[in-house]
Amino acid sequence: MEFNEKKFNESIYAAGFDTDIANFQYGDSTLVGDNGIILSGGQKARLSLARALYRDEDIYLLDDPLSAVDVQVARHIFEK
Repeated sequence: MEFNEKKFNESIYAAGFDTDIANFQYGDSTLVGDNGIILSGGQKARLSLARALYRDEDIYLLDDPLSAVDVQVARHIFEK
């Protein structure tokens, strides 16, 4: 899959992860995981959702995707 910046930005916005990325030292180039920064449970959930949205599939199987986020973020995700 070729990188699509517009789709990338829409996906991270819809997942409510854009604010997190804006606060990372290296923005969307920040390394996360074993060799990078540690994400909170809510950040991991939003990143996973953004990754799924970027794929633009016909069907998504989500296991309680809003359980790790607060009410305001859940509302944002639901509305987008």
